[in-house]
Amino acid sequence: MTSNDIFRDTRVAHVRELKAEVARLKEELAREHGARESLESHFALALAAARDAERMAPDAELLVVDGWNAVIGTHRLDADARHAGRDRLVANLRARVAADPRLHVWALFDGAEMRAAAESDGRLRVGYTGGTGAHRADRMVCDYLRMRKILGLNHAVTVVTDDKDFAKEAAALGASVKGTDTLNAKTQAN
Repeated sequence: MTSNDIFRDTRVAHVRELKAEVARLKEELAREHGARESLESHFALALAAARDAERMAPDAELLVVDGWNAVIGTHRLDADARHAGRDRLVANLRARVAADPRLHVWALFDGAEMRAAAESDGRLRVGYTGGTGAHRADRMVCDYLRMRKILGLNHAVTVVTDDKDFAKEAAALGASVKGTDTLNAKTQAN
């Protein structure tokens, strides 16, 4: 083996190490990009919720719906069934808002798959957290409840979920909590 062979082999090994490092950095960049998008979505929803809260009358009631929890529950549904359930839920929530002038509804869904379908029409807001883990709908709602206390907003808030941990935290932050069976009985979302 000549010195040129040794230099070549060393360079090849170094190139392989560099390629592995580039691949690792690309994966890390993709994770960070996803986290940034999640935080942007979380922040945008938080600002929208704060603006909505400031415009609410003192006697208004806010119904916060854990969207996918109300649609899916413990069922395993394919994408078409989930979206159909989501559409039924939103239509029924829209009807509830139309029937009660004091009612404001915020339906919040985990994930970004339908973030483009987010909507707001006066007293109904449908939002998508765009995130996973710590940036999910549960955290968004709890952040809202904390912000409400800090700003001294006194409107009634009812959180609709079957998630026991989320329900416990929402109640500790001053919200009334109801199970999705109550909502579903009224909206026939499932």
